[in-house]
Amino acid sequence: MRKRFRKVLAGILAAGMVIGLMAGTAVQAEEVEYAPLTLGGSVGEINGYQENIVKLVQAEHPDIEFDYVPVETAMREQVLKTAISAGDPPTVGFYWGTRVNSFYDNGMCLDLRDYLTEEEINSVSPSMLEPCIGPNGEVFAIPITTVYHTVFYNKDMMEKYGFEIPKTWDDMTAIFARLKEDDIFGFATNSASMQDCLYGITYGELESKVGPGTSWKVANGDESVLPGTPAGDVIKECIQQVKDWYDAGYWYPGDGGINCTADDANAAFAQGRCIFIFNFSGAYQTHMESCDFEVGEFMKPTSAEGIQTHENIEPDVYFIPSNCTEAQINTAVAFMKAALSKEGQQGVIDYAKRPPSVMTYEYDNVPALLQQQIDNLKSDACIAGINPTRTSSEMQTFVKQQVFAAPCGGVMTIDETLEEMERIRLEAVAARE
Repeated sequence: MRKRFRKVLAGILAAGMVIGLMAGTAVQAEEVEYAPLTLGGSVGEINGYQENIVKLVQAEHPDIEFDYVPVETAMREQVLKTAISAGDPPTVGFYWGTRVNSFYDNGMCLDLRDYLTEEEINSVSPSMLEPCIGPNGEVFAIPITTVYHTVFYNKDMMEKYGFEIPKTWDDMTAIFARLKEDDIFGFATNSASMQDCLYGITYGELESKVGPGTSWKVANGDESVLPGTPAGDVIKECIQQVKDWYDAGYWYPGDGGINCTADDANAAFAQGRCIFIFNFSGAYQTHMESCDFEVGEFMKPTSAEGIQTHENIEPDVYFIPSNCTEAQINTAVAFMKAALSKEGQQGVIDYAKRPPSVMTYEYDNVPALLQQQIDNLKSDACIAGINPTRTSSEMQTFVKQQVFAAPCGGVMTIDETLEEMERIRLEAVAARE
């Protein structure tokens, strides 16, 4: 109704202008009103690229004030939804692309096709934009940058031992076994809250052994993962491989590796206590600053040669809450246009050291490892929205905290882990109906 009213009002104003001019009377167009720019859903301190976008907006509209409301990672969705439901939405909502459907499924996002030009929307990487597209072609959010889960490695150590980039799980196991002889761990990862960094080993296996599109179906809750099902058996094989690495003592710090925090994992990698770290690609800058050796990156190996690895893209996306005022919408649109500009996208490279969502600009000062990430994103190895955390908030918590820790720690068997995932999946499916 609001959208229709705006279009009718625009038509009335245009008609009034014409009539006024015909009568020799100048009719002034209605002045555009802007609201303060409130960014909701951000974690910790404001990101440098976000600050850059805000400066671009304020350079164009000096009177727009900025307010930043940080939240804890686990509370992002709840805080945003509470504010929107209470009628006090932020000007711009900031969230994960693979979970933004939890907002537009509930009618909490505006269709941005009414506010951005087709050229602006089409400038965005299609793979990053894909999870923001609604069932009827709506564009409910705009990605500004993205991360994906990857493997960083110690190049100096690889050269010292004469290792090559592992292509299969057996290749990786052989590296782990050799390093253990010298009391060096094979890998570290933030198992306390980001086990999905490691879960990506399932994607290529699902696509190859069950069929193209299976990773998406599992992520969306459309495919059973019970033991004995095609997808369930593939995921079981992957969990078993990780458990074998853990049982062999290859996972830093050995016993207790399933409780390793991000800080502990990053420190172990920087200190040379392990050769690999399963992490999100956005940790690139952290590793570059903390490591006194050259850092490399490779996509996860698969169970056998010939299976193409796949990884989930996790865009940072921005949306306009559906109950924003007209003035808030005007400000939000100004923010998104600035974010998609060359200056806004260059800021993503300069400040965040992450791939931009518009890859057609000619960028300056792109580090080699970041360029590799951009090239990976241009390939068909990266697929948006295949992380099962998109299924529901409960699945998000389970995959990030329990999917490997439970069977490795003896809390659940692998079959019981899959049965719990199936229970969560069915609950999410029932909640949609």
